[in-house]
Amino acid sequence: MAVKIRPQATTDVRSRFTAQVKATAETAEAVQKALRNVAQRIQRKIDKNGWDGDVFNIKDMSKPWDRKELEEDVIKSIKDGDNPGVVGDLISSVTQGDWLATQERAFRARHQTKIRSSMHAAARRRGHGHASGLFLKGLVNYVKFIVKQSKDVRK
Repeated sequence: MAVKIRPQATTDVRSRFTAQVKATAETAEAVQKALRNVAQRIQRKIDKNGWDGDVFNIKDMSKPWDRKELEEDVIKSIKDGDNPGVVGDLISSVTQGDWLATQERAFRARHQTKIRSSMHAAARRRGHGHASGLFLKGLVNYVKFIVKQSKDVRK
């Protein structure tokens, strides 16, 4: 007789996620008051999580959006085949992690120097203009594939 495996939920809403969502909501509330001339405009709030707030301290700038616990949740839910998590574990962990990563990228983009911004743009444009890049190979080949598929009439 086969052993019946019963998946159990292993994850939860993590504190890094809720702290940043709360800070974002507080910023939104403050901004709407400022736009209605009810209050003074404030700088975007983040939960620093031990970071000193120095935007030139690039190494430690990721502390407010630390996703280590979420990464461990994903691994924990799929690691043990005899004691697996559920699909909801993956969905909730990845959603929280993606949201934190998006917030981190936006923060870094707002505070990067002109030189750093220019270098990132140059690297993207290099890839866009390359013969095997996004446009000339990726987009054109994708459209060619769609056209080929649409002409492939099955009888």
